[in-house]
Amino acid sequence: MAKDETKQTSRILKILTRLNNNEMIFIDRLKEDELWINPNTNKPISDKTIKRDFDIIKEYFPQSFEYIRGSKGEKGCYKSLGKETFNNFMKPEVLSLMVQTFNMASRSDLFDNFDLDADDKRIISKKINELNNIYEFKNKPFENAKSDSKIFKILERNIKNQKCIIIEYPVEDKLQKIEVKPYKILFINENFYLACEIEHEDYSFSMYRISKIKTIEDISKTFHKNLDIDNFIKDIQTPFSIYQNNYKENQVEVIVEVDSKKAFFYKSKKHLKSQEIIETKENGNLIVKFTVTQELEIEELIKKWIPYVKVIEPLSLRDKIYNELSAYLKVSS
Repeated sequence: MAKDETKQTSRILKILTRLNNNEMIFIDRLKEDELWINPNTNKPISDKTIKRDFDIIKEYFPQSFEYIRGSKGEKGCYKSLGKETFNNFMKPEVLSLMVQTFNMASRSDLFDNFDLDADDKRIISKKINELNNIYEFKNKPFENAKSDSKIFKILERNIKNQKCIIIEYPVEDKLQKIEVKPYKILFINENFYLACEIEHEDYSFSMYRISKIKTIEDISKTFHKNLDIDNFIKDIQTPFSIYQNNYKENQVEVIVEVDSKKAFFYKSKKHLKSQEIIETKENGNLIVKFTVTQELEIEELIKKWIPYVKVIEPLSLRDKIYNELSAYLKVSS
């Protein structure tokens, strides 16, 4: 027995050495190593025994490796999640997202949703502060109202189980009870929304700011998702997206021309998910296409880039922005 335990210890130490060297450990190749050969049968030990070796390591070092399944007919392998992997992952844009997420959770009680004790929070806070000494992250305005973690947990449970709920929500300064079919918790423009299907004579989809939900009532009714609405939620670009049945057939194409002086900012970044550069002119100007659910979705973006962006079509959007600017200049003069 003691001999078997000594051999297992040797195997575990060898695995740890390989993981520390950031090696991929293939199960089939392990069986060619004498440490994984049963001396009594002169055959490789079982897959179950190999898994037990890794389970012991996982118990003491839970974040040290991951199992990667093999393709059909092949065994899988174990890959180290070493420091190099983490460093490659920590690019500036990812750091920015981490910092914003931490700041958002700190301002609310969202940390209550995570399995973090006080020491974990202090460690994360220290690391974020170290990043802030090197990077300067500018956040957009974030709603100050504290998010209720209990509401998030109730929403998560009902979304997962596809159960209808009744929310109490302010409409025109009066609280109303609304029965909804919750699909997703949507984070957009630094605010959380509940994206859901509703039964209404004028529309069948709505988004409710979670910070404004007062209460949630569970009901026994379940629902099946409308796939068109489910796909629409994945395509939402702004809080002003509106849903219509067969929404893809009702989308609006907006074509703009971007001055060459600002072309770089449209080549290097998509301002909306649907942004597509369809032509680069000889003078360096760009012709850019956006696909939106209504013109309101893109108005803010266009106004932000005036005079370097002009609307080519639709003419209704071009005229609306022109009239609004003319009215503004008249009032300001």
